[in-house]
Amino acid sequence: MLVVIRGAGDIASGIALRLHRAGMQVVMCDLAVPTSIRRTVCFSEAIRLGETRVEGVRGVLCADAAAARAAAAAGDVAVLVDPEAACVRDLAPDALVDAILAKRNLGTTRDLAPVVVGVGPGFTAREDCDAAVETMRGHYLGRVYYEGSPIPNTAVPGLIGGYAGERVMRAPAEGVFEPCVEIGAQVAAGDVCATVAGEPMRATIDGVVRGLLQAGVPVHRGMKCGDVDPRCHPEYIESASDKALAVGGGVLEAILALSGGAAEKDAQAEKNARPVNGSLSDEGFVSALVAELVAGRRAGLASLLATSGSMPRHEGARLAVLANEALVGTVGGGAIEQLAIERARSAQAGGAPSLEWYHTGDAMACGGDALLAVRALTADDLPVLLAIRDALRRDEPVCVTERWADVAAPTIEVGPAVRLSAPIWVDARATYREPVAAPSRLHVFGAGHVGAALVGLAAAAGFEAHVYDDRPELATRERLPQAATVTCGAFAELAASAVIGPRDSVVVLTHGHAHDETVLLAVLSRDVQPAYVGCIGSARKAALAREHLVAAGVPAERVDAVAMPIGLAIGAVTPAEIALAITAQLVRRRAERRGEGPGKGERSCL
Repeated sequence: MLVVIRGAGDIASGIALRLHRAGMQVVMCDLAVPTSIRRTVCFSEAIRLGETRVEGVRGVLCADAAAARAAAAAGDVAVLVDPEAACVRDLAPDALVDAILAKRNLGTTRDLAPVVVGVGPGFTAREDCDAAVETMRGHYLGRVYYEGSPIPNTAVPGLIGGYAGERVMRAPAEGVFEPCVEIGAQVAAGDVCATVAGEPMRATIDGVVRGLLQAGVPVHRGMKCGDVDPRCHPEYIESASDKALAVGGGVLEAILALSGGAAEKDAQAEKNARPVNGSLSDEGFVSALVAELVAGRRAGLASLLATSGSMPRHEGARLAVLANEALVGTVGGGAIEQLAIERARSAQAGGAPSLEWYHTGDAMACGGDALLAVRALTADDLPVLLAIRDALRRDEPVCVTERWADVAAPTIEVGPAVRLSAPIWVDARATYREPVAAPSRLHVFGAGHVGAALVGLAAAAGFEAHVYDDRPELATRERLPQAATVTCGAFAELAASAVIGPRDSVVVLTHGHAHDETVLLAVLSRDVQPAYVGCIGSARKAALAREHLVAAGVPAERVDAVAMPIGLAIGAVTPAEIALAITAQLVRRRAERRGEGPGKGERSCL
């Protein structure tokens, strides 16, 4: 389950700890210059430092939503400079938590995510959120309101060690905050802890500095800028407060209750998982590497640069070992996968690069050979990976070149696309070249049983699925979590407005023959034709549709190119089986466009 939290201060960070420890993926959004006081327990510190830890959980600053998704999937708390939480559009989280603690709602609405939780006063359950959580210290702290609102703001801090408002230090003037002590310092009443525009900000009680704004933050007179803990336990500054964890427990309860419980949550998380196939044409894989390098960490990369004979995967397959031991991608499993993991792990830890032919016949039944290249990726490689990721997002093909003449110092570069249909290894020059392009889009017209099954299978096979239907109850993100987009409207309008490129595929699965023909006519009448068009239906329906399309003026060669009936002939009957047959045909057509031969196991043309 993916959760976006607005805010990354101490209360928001306590919430993040609770959710992370419950197995959820967490992305946090905050200001470019956060105003967090208890910075030692705030994930917002990642914005200033690039990386931080709160009670052993690592928070990392991410450049964008894709990098945040990858970091969260890898087990970190991802932090974005995104005060408006614009990333929600790209991430489509399962839950959104507003923990800004502004005492009022700054724009959160119930339609931003399947579950929306408001924290503190300013929210009303069933109006602007699905549940609200109490933040006032006392009997109701952490309570979840499924109707109504938390206690209104009193502007009086809660009691700690017998002190309330006295423990708070406030800016004496308007200006730039400049601390004079560190968090954790022992102070006495009257000690100067910071200055603003030359005026001192003094401690009002004896104790330990529990929180303090970072240097350089613009403040106004009376603004809360620090906190002194009279209990005099310096170790408290390194752990989340009882209040933060209590509120976090309430948020966790709300999300689980409104999501249908832990079992459903786990199933939904598995359903929402986006496959990372291990290829430079896989944006998820590239983004995971970018996230590591942006955070200043190394990654170990194992790549297949050439293969011969029967292999689980072929040249272009890649696997990465991240700093937290997480694995991203695959080179095919079995003994070669284990070898790739071991060598990539060594490279990530500082080991030397390696380039070696591996003979699978010694340990695997398939009996093929593979050229396995292993190296570390560092900050020096970040510009190339960013260029690849940006090209994938622009749907702009490029060519990646790796040079291994000096195995101790391999290089990687990216350049314009060339006339290359598949990766190639030139042994004489120890050079590898690979065409890199974003996955072709799959446009599915019809979100019924077959369409829904197709989206999941096609996404796992690397297709970016866009779904269109005229039935509001079916055209929802909740039913189709693995779809890139889901659009509801009249089929004629949907087919006319869909952005369909020459590398894309179109599958027509609507709930009526007339709708099918409407979509086919709109698609086949375009100047630029997609790479594949298929339509579900019997042979009789196909003959009638072809007759009607030709009569409507569609060129016969375009009509004849439509896969109708659709899918490979595997005896499919159920929606899942039909979706499998369609996915198999899509994969086969994609391989043919790449210039590849029949897939493994095929012995005849179907």
